[in-house]
Amino acid sequence: MADNTAKHAGNIAPEKLMLLITVVPKGKGTFFADLIRTFGANLQMSIVGTGTAETNLVEFLGLKEARRSIVFSVIREDKLNTVMEAIEERFHTVNSDTGISFAVPLSSVIGKLSYGFLSNDPRMVK
Repeated sequence: MADNTAKHAGNIAPEKLMLLITVVPKGKGTFFADLIRTFGANLQMSIVGTGTAETNLVEFLGLKEARRSIVFSVIREDKLNTVMEAIEERFHTVNSDTGISFAVPLSSVIGKLSYGFLSNDPRMVK
């Protein structure tokens, strides 16, 4: 069993990848995508979504617009805290505290070149 673990040790990626999901008011997606890109996110996708909350809840939370920009970004786990702090700071200054951001771990990425691109690691990309 130990031999099998040692044989596969070279295949384990040096840093885990995370899917960062950031939900902000419509029209602010590009701003946050650009911010996240400065932390080495090579793959991002931005879409417009519509909330399904009831009207009274939306009014209670102070949300004026049901439509939101949703930014999906792939980042390295070692940069997660730094990027989340930067996003939180921008929420307070730019967004009037009307955004949410969270990360989900990616359990597997197939191929060294794919991992190198997604992790923004030039040593792995030829």
